[in-house]
Amino acid sequence: MICLAFEFTSDRRSVAVSDGDQRVLSQVVHDRGRTTPVFRLIEQALAEAQVSRASVQRLAVSIGPGSYTGIRLAIAAAQGWHLGTGIDVVAVDTFEALLRQTLRQRVQGPRVLCVNAQRQEFAAREWDGRSWAGPLHLEPADQVLQRVAAGQAVFGPDLGTWIRSLPSAATEVTVQADAVEAFPQASDVALLGSIADPVPPETLAPVYLREAAFVKAPPHRVIPGITD
Repeated sequence: MICLAFEFTSDRRSVAVSDGDQRVLSQVVHDRGRTTPVFRLIEQALAEAQVSRASVQRLAVSIGPGSYTGIRLAIAAAQGWHLGTGIDVVAVDTFEALLRQTLRQRVQGPRVLCVNAQRQEFAAREWDGRSWAGPLHLEPADQVLQRVAAGQAVFGPDLGTWIRSLPSAATEVTVQADAVEAFPQASDVALLGSIADPVPPETLAPVYLREAAFVKAPPHRVIPGITD
């Protein structure tokens, strides 16, 4: 089964192709800003894999947490392709892809995976070395920094860049900045997506941990002769 995968949750965006034997045939990466040339990446990935558009049998989308705009872009591409062809679409947990990346780096034992959720918070989840140790949750940025300072194995996209940008970060923490960088990759999304169950494409949505909050607008102002 030829699977085309999109991983747009961070600033390092990628498209990959895998086959039915859990082999990655190609992966192309774009990390020059958030303007993503989606169709050029698709064409390049298919060309490098020597696969035609008509041969694609499944689309896999990394749904976050991560860049809301990037994820929506990937979802739109997958939904549009499905409308034109009817092929299967699957959703892939970005943290599962990120975990695969840290395993590839031969990290031993427990680790904490983090994705910047803005507002001085990170989406975080702990891995105990064999399985997830708890649910995905929001964690204060200060707590993530404390984990790094304490020597815990913490990894995430652009995490090192964020640490280096903090004027208050201690030297012993900033020297670890490069070691904590880990980006989810479309190659892993493709492999995970090839064994996942298809979902209705219209149900695809970014993983968003904060509850939607709405503020009711105040009553309209009465302007004599206009609104009365």
